[in-house]
Amino acid sequence: MTLTAKWAIPALILGAMGISFASPLAKLAATDGGVDWVASAFWRTALSVPILWAVMLASARSKRTTSKGHWAWLLLPGFFFAFDLLTWHLSFAWTTAASATLLANLSVIIVGIVGWRILRERLDGRYAIGAAMALSGVAWLVWATPEQGSFPLRMRGDVLAMTTAIFYAAYILTIKMLRGRHSTLTLMAVATTTSAVILLPAMLMSGGHMIPTATEGWWWLILLAVIPHCLGQGLIVLSLAVLPASFAAVTLLLQPVATAVWGWLFLDEALLPSQMVAGGFVLIGIVLARLGSGR
Repeated sequence: MTLTAKWAIPALILGAMGISFASPLAKLAATDGGVDWVASAFWRTALSVPILWAVMLASARSKRTTSKGHWAWLLLPGFFFAFDLLTWHLSFAWTTAASATLLANLSVIIVGIVGWRILRERLDGRYAIGAAMALSGVAWLVWATPEQGSFPLRMRGDVLAMTTAIFYAAYILTIKMLRGRHSTLTLMAVATTTSAVILLPAMLMSGGHMIPTATEGWWWLILLAVIPHCLGQGLIVLSLAVLPASFAAVTLLLQPVATAVWGWLFLDEALLPSQMVAGGFVLIGIVLARLGSGR
């Protein structure tokens, strides 16, 4: 699928909204199906694999794919995405959900620097102000979220969350560099398969509940694969054919804002006025970052 500049930003925003369902759906899989976080990460990718390969093979665009020498590079995004999911989920055992969310979103700084210095993306002062404002809004949002102190705060968890930021930044950057040569479906199918292969032994070693104990758990896992992964990540990969990686990283800070809204709407989680103001900070920051970033 070819995306024009006119539709790239809506696709990216919809992608961010899509991946924002990941946490609520994983939580529902845990409460209704007894599946732990590492298992939900595996099933998110494993259930997406047949969907993505079927769509890719059925698509006419899949015929313009890859020379043999480039297949090895396609494994990189899946490797980084698998460890992004794994380290972030494991960090919850030792640090607060607020710290894990905030530190994982430091990826925006890494992507911005690499995009500017290595990918030669045109950024000005408005981008820096917007990125700082959006990241501050995320910090405000997660610290204002009720009941975030239920996990013991440990350096080990914070280090894992910061490692998550590195892996997610690497995922976005490798997708951006490969997107010009390969279709969205090719990238998604290969990366998702790679992630599932890596996450399978991680799930087996985690010692948690791997299989849903009720039918409802399977339905939540299927939705986790379809909405956040196939649709959400797919739209993000699609948009990166046109948009700078630095701007995409800032826009993806919409995820924790939207997740708070979904928690309020579907899980009866409180949405405080301070969280709404923080969400406004994120939105304004994204607009500024867009004004300060070139194509």
